[in-house]
Amino acid sequence: MANKPDLETLWAKISSITSVDERRTLIYKDSKSKRPKFKVLTKEDPYRLFELLGGDKSNIITTNWAYEYTYEDYIEWHGYDYKKREAKQWNLEKESIQHAHDTGNWYVTGICTIEGPDGIELSFEFAFCEGYLDGIIGTPYNQEKHGRHGIEFG
Repeated sequence: MANKPDLETLWAKISSITSVDERRTLIYKDSKSKRPKFKVLTKEDPYRLFELLGGDKSNIITTNWAYEYTYEDYIEWHGYDYKKREAKQWNLEKESIQHAHDTGNWYVTGICTIEGPDGIELSFEFAFCEGYLDGIIGTPYNQEKHGRHGIEFG
């Protein structure tokens, strides 16, 4: 069984590629392969990879997400009794967004898509905390999970 390259070897390999487009192509192809070897870099330091691919924080498009606020949450929050008719009429999306505004409690994420040659796209998803960048939560290696954090609102 072949030894896996260590992290510094992988960082050195991608850093040695002088063309940003070539780096983007390499990561794009690697993210689509059955045995991605650069994926470990996203676990160690996703922001470093983002920068090596020419990512720019100013291109992040943010989205607000309301946490689900169910009828059961509502009656528990206010100490009300359960009423079947009210439960049936509960508008989860509307009430969740309203609750987020009322409490000032919601989740903010942002997507930055880096474009490469031949129409390739590498998306990174960022988390924010109190208006500040709090880290990368999604990379080109797990794009199917991007943007599923509750109820989206503007």
